Amino acid sequence: MAEDSINVEFQASDARSVKMLNQLYNYHLVLNDIAVRLNEQIGNSEEITVPNEEDVKNLNDIFSKSVGTFTDITSSYENVDKYIENFYGNTKDFAQALVEELVRYNNGIADIADVGLDEYDEEKLNKWVNSMMEAVINTNETFNKLIGKN
Repeated sequence: MAEDSINVEFQASDARSVKMLNQLYNYHLVLNDIAVRLNEQIGNSEEITVPNEEDVKNLNDIFSKSVGTFTDITSSYENVDKYIENFYGNTKDFAQALVEELVRYNNGIADIADVGLDEYDEEKLNKWVNSMMEAVINTNETFNKLIGKN
């Protein structure tokens, strides 16, 4: 296996739940990339250019796709809690972190969309961005635990 490849074994009661978990993880990877770049700019006291136009496009794409995935989850499992119950061990912790991250993301985007970014309270926006950064870190930590990389 190549150095940068990772073998992950999900513990789940059905393959459908794993497919949805993979979709959620793909959305997380985009959020993680943006969070890393934003954190670097903040840490280096650089001008904040994240999110850029491409990032905004990706963020909108994640929102619409994750709404679709959550619709599939609720259609198949009734709610996200019952969906998470399909996983075991570290996979369950990882699924919980992913769901929490993306629910927080979707709720924040919907809240911002209600009033528009220009009219959105800056302090509330900063709190949401910080909470998203924490959620991304938490998901990364649960993933590292899942693959045995603590």
